[in-house]
Amino acid sequence: MTLTLFGCFFVFLLLGLPVAFSTGLAALVVVLNYPIVQERLLITKTFGGMDSFTLMAIPFFVLAGEVMSRSGLTKRIVDLAIALVGHFRAGLTYVTVIANVMMAGVSGSASADAAATGSILIPAMKEQGYKPEFAALMVAFSAMMAPLIPPSIFLIIYGSMAGVSIGRLFMAGIIPGILVGLSLLILAFIVTRFASFKVDTVTFSGQRLKESFLKAGFALVMPFVIIGGIRFGIFTPTEAGIVAVVYALFYGFVIERSLNLKNLRELTMSAALSSANIMMIVGFSAVFGTILALGRFEQQITSVLFSITTEPLLVVTILIIALTLIGGLMDEVSTAVLFVPTLAAIGAQMGFDPVQFGVVMVLAIMMGAVMPPVGTLLFIGVSIARIPLSRILVLVWAFLIPLLLVNLLIAFVPFFTTYLPSFM
Repeated sequence: MTLTLFGCFFVFLLLGLPVAFSTGLAALVVVLNYPIVQERLLITKTFGGMDSFTLMAIPFFVLAGEVMSRSGLTKRIVDLAIALVGHFRAGLTYVTVIANVMMAGVSGSASADAAATGSILIPAMKEQGYKPEFAALMVAFSAMMAPLIPPSIFLIIYGSMAGVSIGRLFMAGIIPGILVGLSLLILAFIVTRFASFKVDTVTFSGQRLKESFLKAGFALVMPFVIIGGIRFGIFTPTEAGIVAVVYALFYGFVIERSLNLKNLRELTMSAALSSANIMMIVGFSAVFGTILALGRFEQQITSVLFSITTEPLLVVTILIIALTLIGGLMDEVSTAVLFVPTLAAIGAQMGFDPVQFGVVMVLAIMMGAVMPPVGTLLFIGVSIARIPLSRILVLVWAFLIPLLLVNLLIAFVPFFTTYLPSFM
């Protein structure tokens, strides 16, 4: 039954069907051919999977990100990052990382960050003499921080699937997100020192830094409002999504005055479509997960892992590598909703803190988003850079190694994910 489920799922994917429909149709095939699976599960589990107060936060955070992006925030964040670190040698590489850290605290979506910052920074990097392969990878890997730094749509999905506190996950992702950013800054420093890039530098200007901060500063306060509100019990993570929308609308209509009712209608439709896609995947994946449970998939995976080793740290290392490879075959949301319930149960059996284990798994899945052949962030980068995927297949591994080391550090040292949540 499990083999039939996964087999049909991948066949439908290869036929070009969207992930949501591939998941639902694969579940339908099993329901119709295996009497052990009751037909009513297809309806009850689909709607039950979406019937979650926690998941109500997703459309609000998606809408807040859309409003902020449409308000011209991306350019202001890039300008602020240039004012901060653009004067260093090969400064645009550091600008890419810093800008994505700032965007992560506003949009909560890796794909949105990669598209927004990439459309500005990749052409600029190419003009200054950077190789397009390097520019594309810097943007793709820097955007990976978005699911770790709150407010994160991905952490909301994980928390809902695994039954983990969203507020604690938000707090737990901050330090790992910073570590990922630092690893990319170090990598950029090393590469630009030994590579033959002919790059210009920007002269530091205190006045420019002040002006850039004033233009972008109001928007950058939003993640602190959200985290502070959750931390002090002013509102729940779901209510924080509504606060984010109100804050973003105030920024767009009053501060920037770049939005009007026509823009609002367009971005609301865009946010609704994005949210609907996510919720369809979540709903159909609930049926998928129920079938896996009936087929004792969790016990089978646990048995295989423990037949290799019973050492928890070795098991989690295997899971990190496996999730990264799986993430290269399907998009990150699908990977999460299909495998999180099983992985969370395995993590609990091994005695891992659920918040720590969640952050480790989220980072592993996002590493898959920059893995060929299907890595979504990778495709966004090469599309903007206008280069074939084949030109970065070797270089991508050099970027993955430091991120793998960071994830292993987070898995082996609980402090990085449990320190900030301990204050809640």
